[in-house]
Amino acid sequence: MGSQFRMFALVATILALSGSVVLGGSVFEGSQQEVDVKTFLAEICDSGSSLMSVTVKSFSVDHIDRTLAHICKEGVHGSLLLWVTAENFANAPELDTAVKYVGRAAAAEEFAGYCAYDVVSGNCTNEHGVAPTSTVILGEKYPERYELRDMMYKKWTNTTRLGSPILAYATLKNRDATYKYIDQDISYLEDTRIEYQLPATVMTGLPLAVFRGKTLAYKSISGETYYGRSFKTINAVRYMSPHTVINVTVVGSEDRAYREFRGKLVTVYTDEEGYSWAKSLASIEGASIETSLTETHPEYGVVTSLYDGSQLLPGVPTLSPNKPHTDHKYNDQLVTKTENLHIHINDRALNQVYPEFRNVAIGAAILFFSVVGIALLDIVRRIISMRRAKKLKTGKYSRVNGM
Repeated sequence: MGSQFRMFALVATILALSGSVVLGGSVFEGSQQEVDVKTFLAEICDSGSSLMSVTVKSFSVDHIDRTLAHICKEGVHGSLLLWVTAENFANAPELDTAVKYVGRAAAAEEFAGYCAYDVVSGNCTNEHGVAPTSTVILGEKYPERYELRDMMYKKWTNTTRLGSPILAYATLKNRDATYKYIDQDISYLEDTRIEYQLPATVMTGLPLAVFRGKTLAYKSISGETYYGRSFKTINAVRYMSPHTVINVTVVGSEDRAYREFRGKLVTVYTDEEGYSWAKSLASIEGASIETSLTETHPEYGVVTSLYDGSQLLPGVPTLSPNKPHTDHKYNDQLVTKTENLHIHINDRALNQVYPEFRNVAIGAAILFFSVVGIALLDIVRRIISMRRAKKLKTGKYSRVNGM
């Protein structure tokens, strides 16, 4: 019996919650958007009117109700003005029965203009009396999120060089006498910061989704900077003498790019379907400020002996010839060797890194020019034979063939 009662209570709770959701969604049924806001404010904003202290209902949880005087003074920035029927307005959540809301009566000869709607009595009154016909109540609906789509950037870009930050450190060691070239993949973090400059009508602090075509690129917050971070790797390769060590520093070039664009801004006021004002599409012009790495490269230090710890990075362990290593034997006669090498890998160094490629390239060049030479010799041979036949009048130039 107790379990049946608990089940009945659970079902009743679910039905009540579902009913409240439907009830909340039914508030906007039959609502109309105030399209000509400037004309409306010009008509209703009167410093001597008693309606200036009347409240305008906010249908967004994150915003409080404003009086008509605040709307006339501050205007409407990004929000919508909706006229909701009195029957549905009574079902709106968090109604303050102690205040009156701005309303408007249907056309009537004995009653005209705007009025103050009382939630308790359900009447809308002004200096002409009580509205005899059905009324609509004024409310504000703020956007829930933005979508930035179809961005077309202008051709020019204003780029500012910020500097060359150090991204990572590494050490290359050659412990084997048979090795000549040592390479290592070095990991580093690549940070990207993007800030969008949008029109003043776009409210700050709301979710902003940026699309590349039909694909969602990333999500940000309007008015704030988007931070992106990813792991990257770069390969450092170097010719090294046996039993030597070299410090490697990964350095990047950080730039700030300012680019203007044109695009479409989708303002989503509610995810509920069936309302003409649920989404708004507008063409806008804006700009993006992107700070990112444009280039990275490894820089090499001075090549030193594997047993000399004076040139190593702090914290890098050193080896001593008095303590044998498990991989190879050490020579007591090794001394520090300094090589005056360029910090960047040039073409000559790349050829040395892959010595077999040079032989393959030479063989391919010989084969190519041999084929071209044979073809040219055949062409010359054909030309000489044709001229000789023409002179001697043989072959196709003979009199028999001419007849």
